[in-house]
Amino acid sequence: MKPVGSKALAICSLLIVFTKPTHASQAFVPEYGRGAVAVIDMAQNTIIERIKTGTSTWGVSVDPSRHRAYVTNSGSDDVSVIDTQLRKVIATVDVERNPTGLSVLPDGKKVYVANADANTVSVIDTNSQAVTKSISVETSPRCIVAHPSSKWVYVTNNHSKSISVISTETDEVVSSIAVPGEKPYGIVIHPNGRTLYVPIFEDNKLAVIDIEQKQVVANIPVAVGPQGVGISADGKDVYVTSVKENILTVIDTETHAVKASVSVGNFPRGMSYDALTKRLYVATTRENTVTVLDGATYQPVAKIEDLLWPMAFGNFIVQ
Repeated sequence: MKPVGSKALAICSLLIVFTKPTHASQAFVPEYGRGAVAVIDMAQNTIIERIKTGTSTWGVSVDPSRHRAYVTNSGSDDVSVIDTQLRKVIATVDVERNPTGLSVLPDGKKVYVANADANTVSVIDTNSQAVTKSISVETSPRCIVAHPSSKWVYVTNNHSKSISVISTETDEVVSSIAVPGEKPYGIVIHPNGRTLYVPIFEDNKLAVIDIEQKQVVANIPVAVGPQGVGISADGKDVYVTSVKENILTVIDTETHAVKASVSVGNFPRGMSYDALTKRLYVATTRENTVTVLDGATYQPVAKIEDLLWPMAFGNFIVQ
């Protein structure tokens, strides 16, 4: 087991997913400490199975329509492909050094993987489950989000104060967006496809980026040490986790005003809002839990225990 301070612990936007109990939905939560994915029954908020993956499981992105979950294994430099119906690994794809964040396109055709120590993004064809290209980006890429149109992906470069914009048609970097501070980590996109939200770790701010203009339009102060970021299904709230103060900050996306600051356990990382239950799920890595919050009051209502360093950066809703 790697220590918490190892190479893979920069934080991406985490979209942990949980849905309406009557739909028997499940969440696939990477456990960095076990090298596994915990399958959570959202009706009972309990772990029903563990799927062994590679070493130091980090990021996740689910394609629910095709019943696939893709997870990065930062210690073994590969991506595990999970059949979410069979709940087993069906393929392992070698990538480059220290894969962290990843994102499957909404159209399901490709998966983009940030290789933090190689300064590259691997492109995986989902039909062949093979890498088709390695794209050079800036220093220490960490997290990736796909545009709703499937035309672009956006990559945070943790040591370059920038976001690389990649065209999914050519699989080449087409532009770079500067961010106002050190160590951009997680990244999430508004459902309307017009705005990116990026926590800036060293500056304790959330950068709001206009996608068309490719520039920062607001810097919102948050608690110390922001890393993870998520957004509600309707796009009205954006959420930021701060590991140094153990705080979740809730921000109104229209006014940029802070609506709430909530204590959420020890070392909160990624999170996801579930549209069906209207609840928010926050991975608290050093507490080895996932905290469940009411999406209207932002108050904790449940806690899922017996995890080991849950990371789960990316989108993993399975309905």
